[in-house]
Amino acid sequence: MNLFNKELQKRLFSTQEGLILILSFSLIFFTTFSLVFFYFYDAVFASKITTMIFTNIFIGRVPAISFGYASNLSHIVVIVFNIIAEMILVTLIFSIFVFSFKGVVRVKGLEDFFNKVKEKKEKHKNIFLKYGRLGLFIFVFIPFWMTGPIVGSIIGFLIGMKHFTIIFIVFLATIISMTLWGLFLQEIVGFLGEFDIRFIWILILIAVVSVIIFKLKRRK
Repeated sequence: MNLFNKELQKRLFSTQEGLILILSFSLIFFTTFSLVFFYFYDAVFASKITTMIFTNIFIGRVPAISFGYASNLSHIVVIVFNIIAEMILVTLIFSIFVFSFKGVVRVKGLEDFFNKVKEKKEKHKNIFLKYGRLGLFIFVFIPFWMTGPIVGSIIGFLIGMKHFTIIFIVFLATIISMTLWGLFLQEIVGFLGEFDIRFIWILILIAVVSVIIFKLKRRK
């Protein structure tokens, strides 16, 4: 995506997708600033948060949350920064998709993903049209393959929902889902920690490797 694209610059402040892209950049700036600030006061703490965020972005929320608790981060820190990580992804990819859909920009690396989302939309079109906002909420809330906040937000756009309505529903569903996942995994990690902390790290490693293998197979 070329940020120096004149058409993109023109639409940045005049369209809803442009404002959502600005929101994404604001979240990235806030997160980066917070991490730099933390590094000055506690480099170990900042490193844990940074690793957790990148784990969420590239692997998924379950390994990221598990890593956070295994690293002895507080419940609020784990939940808040994982929510921020997912909302950065949602606002960034959603706005890029809309700009791509309207022919303003083209991101080759995301075209295959966008096509898969369109196929997913056709598969669940009737459910979304029947249940509307509730359908989007459930789709984002339930963590199955090719469901979740990013896919849900794009499908919401494809069936004609308003941009900020989509982002609000996705944000709300992500908060609730992330909180419940956090409470569940906190209990699991705490229980396993009573035996041997190394056991937790082994399970996290297995989970991460499994997710990576699964994603690589899906691309073939």
